[in-house]
Amino acid sequence: MLRLAAALLFTAAAAAQAAAPVETSAGELPVILTAPHGGVESLPGCDERTPVGTRFVTGPDAHTDRLARLIAAELRQITGRAPYLVIARFHRKYIDANRRPEEAYGDPGCAAAYAAYHAAVRGHIDDIRGKYPHAMLFDVHGQIAYRNAILRGTRYGRTAQALLARAGAAAINGPDSVFGRFAALGYNIVPGNNNAPTDPVEAKNYIGGHTVEIYGSHRSDGIDAMQLEYGRDLREGAALEATARDSARAIAAFYERFLK
Repeated sequence: MLRLAAALLFTAAAAAQAAAPVETSAGELPVILTAPHGGVESLPGCDERTPVGTRFVTGPDAHTDRLARLIAAELRQITGRAPYLVIARFHRKYIDANRRPEEAYGDPGCAAAYAAYHAAVRGHIDDIRGKYPHAMLFDVHGQIAYRNAILRGTRYGRTAQALLARAGAAAINGPDSVFGRFAALGYNIVPGNNNAPTDPVEAKNYIGGHTVEIYGSHRSDGIDAMQLEYGRDLREGAALEATARDSARAIAAFYERFLK
C-alpha cells in the first residue's frame, strides 16, 4: 500500500508539473536560460491579448522552448552540471512574459501565470546570487529579420555592466565570449565583434527586452544578462539541434573563462 501511495503521489506531482504554465528547474551552474515566447499551450481563464504598446506581437518564437531545453541538456553533457531553466508554456497570444505587466496581458485572469514566470526567474537569481560570485542569464528568443544570424541584446552593455567592469570587453566580444565562440563556429552575428560592447550598434528592436532590463547587473539585485536572438533558419529542422549544441559549447567556454 505504501508503495502504491508513493507511486500515486509521484504521478500526481508529475501531472501537476506538466499542467503548470511555467516549466522551471534549478541547476548547478551559475547560468540561467529563459525562454518567454516559445510556448504554444492555451491558458484557461486567460483571454487573449489585445493590441497595446509598441511592436505588438502574438505569434510564438517558434521552437525556442525546445532550443532552451536542448541547450540545457547539452550543457549538462559538456560540464556535468545543469543550468537553471525557465520556459513559458503558454502561448504568446495570451501573455508576453517579456513585457511589463501592463503590456504583457489584458485579462486579470492571466496575472497568476505571468507572476509565476517571473517568480521563477527571480527565485533562481536569488538562489544563484547566494551561491556564486558571478552568473549570467541568457534570454532565448527567435527572430526573422536576420534569418541565419544570432543577435546580441545587452542594451549596449548596460545589462552586463558588472561583467564588463570586472572582465572588460573581451567577455562580450573576445574569443572566449559567447559571441566570440559563435563567430569561430561560423555563425553570422549581429553586431560584429569588432564593435565595442557599449557602442550603440545592437540591432534595432533587438537590444534586449523587459527580462534583461529588470534582471540585469545594472540593478543591485540582478546578475549579468544577455538576450540571444536566433534567426529562423537556425531553429528549423535539423539545424535546431546543431544550434543548440553549438550554443552550449559557446556558453560552456564562457563559463570556464568568465564565471568560475
